[in-house]
Order: sequence, then C-alpha cells, then structure tokens
Amino acid sequence: MRILVFFLLPAIVSLKSYSQNHGLQFSSHEAVQEKRTALNLTPDNPVCFSKPTEVSFDVIFRPNLETYFGYVMRVVTTNNLNIDLVYNEKLRVLNFVVGERFSTSINIDSLRLLENWGRCSLMLNPEDNSVSLGFNGRELATTTLDTDANMCVRLFWGTNDLPMFQTMDIPPMQVKEIIIKEGERLLHHYPLDELEGNTATDRVTGNKAVVKNPVWIKHLHQVWRKVYSLRTAGVPAVAFNNKREALFFTGKDSLYEFAVADNSARAIRLAKGRSKTPGGNQAIYNPYTNLLCNFDIDEQLVSVYDSAARVWDKDFVREELTIFWQANKCISPYDSCLYIIGGYGQLQYKNLVQRYHFDTGRWDTLQPSGDFFMPRYLSALGLNAGGDTIYIAGGYGSNTGDQTINPRHIYDVMAYSIRHNSFELLTQLETPGNPFCFANSLVAEPGTNQFYALTYPNTRFNSSLQLVKGSFKSPEYSYIGDTIPFFFYDIESFSDLFFSPVSKKLLAVTMHSGKEGYTDIDVYSLDFPPNSLPVKKDARSSGRFFFYILMGVLLAGSLIFALRRRRNRSATGYPAVLHEEPVNDQAGILLLNEQDMRTLPSSVITFGAFEVYDKQGNNITMQFTPLLKELFLLILVHSVKDGGITHEQLYSVLWEDKSFKDAKNNYHVNSGKLKSILEKVGKYQIGRDGNKLKFEVLNQTMFVDFARFFELVSMDKHSRQDINELYVLTHRGGFLAQLRYEWLDDIKSWVSGKMIDILLKHMSDFEKEADWIVRLANTVFVFDELNESALVYKCRALVMLGRHGLAKDSFSKFTRAYRETYGQNYEKSFTQITGQV
Repeated sequence: MRILVFFLLPAIVSLKSYSQNHGLQFSSHEAVQEKRTALNLTPDNPVCFSKPTEVSFDVIFRPNLETYFGYVMRVVTTNNLNIDLVYNEKLRVLNFVVGERFSTSINIDSLRLLENWGRCSLMLNPEDNSVSLGFNGRELATTTLDTDANMCVRLFWGTNDLPMFQTMDIPPMQVKEIIIKEGERLLHHYPLDELEGNTATDRVTGNKAVVKNPVWIKHLHQVWRKVYSLRTAGVPAVAFNNKREALFFTGKDSLYEFAVADNSARAIRLAKGRSKTPGGNQAIYNPYTNLLCNFDIDEQLVSVYDSAARVWDKDFVREELTIFWQANKCISPYDSCLYIIGGYGQLQYKNLVQRYHFDTGRWDTLQPSGDFFMPRYLSALGLNAGGDTIYIAGGYGSNTGDQTINPRHIYDVMAYSIRHNSFELLTQLETPGNPFCFANSLVAEPGTNQFYALTYPNTRFNSSLQLVKGSFKSPEYSYIGDTIPFFFYDIESFSDLFFSPVSKKLLAVTMHSGKEGYTDIDVYSLDFPPNSLPVKKDARSSGRFFFYILMGVLLAGSLIFALRRRRNRSATGYPAVLHEEPVNDQAGILLLNEQDMRTLPSSVITFGAFEVYDKQGNNITMQFTPLLKELFLLILVHSVKDGGITHEQLYSVLWEDKSFKDAKNNYHVNSGKLKSILEKVGKYQIGRDGNKLKFEVLNQTMFVDFARFFELVSMDKHSRQDINELYVLTHRGGFLAQLRYEWLDDIKSWVSGKMIDILLKHMSDFEKEADWIVRLANTVFVFDELNESALVYKCRALVMLGRHGLAKDSFSKFTRAYRETYGQNYEKSFTQITGQV
C-alpha cells in the first residue's frame, strides 16, 4: 500500500491542481489597445520542428461582451508566412487563414462556445510542408506551406507586436492547456495555471512565455475582487435580480444599482425621499412580478418600488429596535410567497416561519411539523432547484430561544418543505476548531447535493468572510477562495451571498452601519466555480487522505479512458464543419448532425465558405483558381436551380470582352482543368440538356449541399426532419457567403427568402421548444441579421430557458445593428418583444 501511495501521490497532487479552474483570460475590445492581452510563447527564439508536431489548446469565449471579432492565434514562420485562427462574429465562423488565403471556416455556435471549452489543434508537418487544423478531436482542413525543411515558427495568442504581423483585434476569450507534442513525445506544456505575474511556465522545460496584460483565471476563481463600494445615509437593504444580474441597494433618498455584467453602477434619485430606513429592514426582488420589495418584519409591511415614478409605495414608521435581526428570507416559486425564518431581538432567538402573500397582502405564522428547528439567527438560507424546499445552514441560538440559557453555535443543515410545512434534519456539519456563523444566503449548486456559503467568526469585530463548500448529505466541508474583510456587530452589520448565472460569478455583499448615520457597502466578485484552498484542520476527517487517493485513481482512470477514446476516434474525412452532437429535443425527436446526413467524404459545400473535398475527404478547394471556381459555380448553381446554363450566358459573365470564338476556346481550356479536379471528387458529367450545359452527379458519388437544399425548399410541406436537415445544411453560413459575383446576387436573395420563410413558419409551429427556436432563429440571422420576427422568437426562447442575460445581449446587438443600418433607433423595447411586464 505504501508503494502504491508513493507512486500515486504525485499524480494525485497534479490532478488536484489541474481540476481547479485555470487559464489566461484575454482583455479584448472592452479595453483600449495597449491594455489588451498578449501571450508570446516564443519571446526569444522561434521553436523548430523536424517531425510532425501538434500545437493544441483549449479556448472558450467570455459572455456579456459587445464584440467577438479577432485573432485567436497567430503562427508566423521564419520565412514570414502567417497561419491564423480568426473568429468572425458576424458569420459565427472560425476562419483558418494561411498567408492571404482562407483555408477553411468552422461554424461555431456562439452559445456553445460561451458555455463550453473547445479544443483547437494545429498539426505542423515539415515532412510534407503542410499544416492541418483540428477542433474537438476532428481534423478539419489541411493545406500546403512554402517553408524550409525544418519548420521554425513563432507562436502568439491574442495581440502581438511582431513587425509586419501586429494584431490588436482579439475576441474576448480564455485559453488554457497549451500542449506541443512531437508524435507521442511531449515537448512543451503551458497549463497557464499561474496566479499572478507576467510569465507562464513550461512544465517540461521550465521556459518562460511572456504575457502582457494578463488576467489569470486561477486568480479570478480564488481571490475575491472588490468591484463596487458605496456610502449611503440610513440603513440600506440589498436585493438581487438574477434575470438582469443587478444588485439593488435601498437608500433614504436614492436607489443604487450595480450591474454585474460590466461592473457599472448608477444612482437613481428618488422623487420622494424616505424618512426612515429602520435597522433590520431587508429587501428582495420578486421575479414573478418583476418588482423590487423592501420589507420590515416588525411592522409586517412590504413596500414596492415604482420604477417609473421613482417612489416607494409605503413608508416605514418603526422607531424601536427590531426583534428580527439577521432573519433569513426567500420567495418560493412553489406558491410565490415571501418566507421569513428565524431572527433575533430582545434577548430572544426565533424559530418562527412567517409567510407573506403578495397577491392578498396577508401575513401569517406557520406551525411546522417534523424535526425540531432550534431558534437561531446568523444562518444561511437557499432554495432547491424546484423551489419547494428551503435549506437553512447553521447559525447561533439556543434550544429554548432564551439568550441567557446556553446559547451556542449551530452546525446543522435543515430542510423546510413548503409543500408539507415540515422541517427535516439533513446532516450535522463537522464542528470547526474556530467557531463560525453564516452570511444570510447560501447558493445550492444545481444538479448536485452541494452548496456554497460565506462563514465568519462572530466573536470579534474585525472579522472576515470565508467561502465554504458543503453538502446537504454529509458533514464534510471545504474552504474555498481567499477571505473578505468584514466588520461584524450584529445590529450594525449584514452580509449576503448571491450567484450571477449568466456571468457565472459569486457576489459577496458586506454592509456596516456606523454611528454617524451612514452605511458602508462593499461588493466582491469571485468567478464560479471557485477554486479550493488546501484543506484546513477544521475540516479534516479520518480517512480523508485515502479518500483523495481513491479520487485520484478514479480521475486518472477517467483521464486515460478519455485520451484513449479520443486517440481511437476514427477520422471521418467529412467537410470542415463543427458538428453538433445529436440532441434530443422536447418532442423526443433526435436532431441530426451533418455526419448523420451524409456518408460520402466526396462533397461540394456552398453554404458558408465554398469548399470541395475529394474521395479521401481531403480539402482540395485551393486547387480551384478564381476563374475555375466561378466557372464551376456558374454551371453548378444554374444546373440545380434552372436546369442548366447556356454557353451565351456563361461566356457573357466570364469573357464578355472577348469574341464568341475566343470565349469558346477559353471555356474548353478551363473546362479541361476543371475536369481534372472534379474527377478527384466523384463521378459526374457536364452535358447538354437542350441548349444548356448541365452538371449532374452520377451514381450518388458526390454530395452537393445546394442540390439537397433545392430539393428540400421545393417541397410543398416540410416535416420536422426536413427542417432539421435544412438547419444542418445552412447553419454554417449564408449561401456562398464569402464570394461576391454580380450574377450571384439574385440567387442569394432567392436562397435567403426561401430559407427565412420556411424557418419562420416552423418557428411558430414549434414555439414551445425553446432550444430548437434559438437554433432556427440563429440560422435566420445568417441570412437576414435584421429580421425582427427572428429576434422576437429568439429572445422569448432564451427567456424561457432562463438565459435572460443572453436574451438582453441578443436584443442589444440587434438594436445596435439596426441603428447602424437605418440611422435611427429600433422602436420596440426589450420588454415589448419578450412580452414581459
């Protein structure tokens, strides 16, 4: 056993460190040019390869930002050839550029890259002077380079200042786990797991990469950052609107709002000030009425804010001290009522469960059954995902409720069932060496039995908040992140914890009311999920060491299995499209992806970037000269849509300045060149149909997406399967989106019109399937970025999915494009198109 531990321990420590969130966040268009982030892996000398070598890395986009255009990565060879990965947000494609040429474009669903890491790889092969692009384990494109036998390159992510190759446009992204491998031999590994500094360390050689303006992800997930401070008169209360991701602070003469997405703040002057904001008053945002509420438990009074008139509808009158200090509260979606539990005042701890009905204005006090709920305050409260169970963790109180009879810290985790009006003891947390209480709220992690809460010692004024991760099922908990300063005195202090779902941040709020009549407020932010700290003695348990060993073995086994699965995944040779995994929609129909639709590697792709693949699945698009490309497309497109094209039409487009005889000669010369290329793709013929030239595929040996598109849109009725197939065909971009031919304009308009009409019709048919609607709306925007109907469908669907931030972001981008195009503001508001009040 000791030998096993000896060999496994380094791997376990390594796995534990890499399981934490890490990487490099790039400041992008939200920052001025000189403040944007640059990563230079080769600051001193280029890196050289003599054998096929893979450079791979993980990338994800940051949410809630305005512009997503720019260079993800730039590789520059010593003979000054650039190899670039450039994201085009308008077309939602990742362009693979070599020198002055597009090699291919990968369609990337922006919603997916905002939520999931993607693995990019470049295979640099000096043996045949080629470079290949891969994404998520799939090889997508290969092109030949003009390089030396030994390939020497410089590697950049984000901005760079290399002469002749400077780049300042970068998308708002995060990058981690840069790995360079020669065959199976690991040459370099930059995990980008630094906590601070302007260098990144290669774990293999110890080399240092240079980073300019770094934002280290590990730091964001481990170190709380103060993002807002405020001093206001009176005793304010705090509430959080998780749809808008906004914190509200209630003041005597103003309402203060802090936006999480961009760390912006504003003060709204009340039209009528408030004479009193009594100690112990609290606030909450009602998501079902979209109203901000400020309540006082002693008065049993709920005041509602009128945002249009900038007034509160009721005033507080209480003068005496509250008897409900630090009570916990929530609004349950089960019955849309406000629940208030516990509190302290007049030497008494409370275990009351009070309920307020928003619809009738009635207050009542419930008599729960089940396990005994000890009277307490300084607890943390949160809701389960279903909204019918309230969790309460810890606190300070006594069995009798009398402060004079054995008060003590409480470490139980209780569940209150709203359905059954009963308490249940879930677990008893381990008793710490240094006692602590809790901030007012806990955050239950969806899909797990885990929760996050802020703790602090209530035995001293100069205290600090410490995040812990606990379980509703077991006594163990662990300390997460660093600490936050907190001045604690129970009738002058308040702290709370919120989760921002779109920005994926935890927000900690501290408030301290001084004797001068002012309250100091601080807001801190930590990226979610937070990183663990080394386990403290307070949280140790017997056998935990062996638990970590077991977890390390399981993680190592999972990692090996995943690597083997990736290595054994066979190359399909399909065109360069980021295939989405099949998804079961709400109707139970399996959505197709492009691989399901097509079994032939031989293909001609016209939606998005024009691409042609041979019988082995190799991208041979670059073999088409500009003239051959236009010649082929003239024949192909008119063959599919119009049954062919006459020689006269063909000659007038390509050789209008030449005589008929010269044009004919040019056609025969170039058709011979075209034939030698198309024979690599499949069996076909360009024959006569009456007086027209017509392209036809023989024996189904070649897939042409435009031909299949034409078949589908020509149908009188469309099944769900037909619509899904149209989506897969077109979601990578508009028809020949990167080509500009005068003769093509009318055909592009026809394609766009057909696609938009069909999709909008079926979006109304499937209006309740939110995920599906978002996909179809995104496809409509490919063809018409200012389609108002698609905007309405998309925003409503995102709201139904709970992605309110993304819905607002989509609306903002639409209105910005509308203003730029028409020179006037879009006339409808976000609430109007989403049907919200």
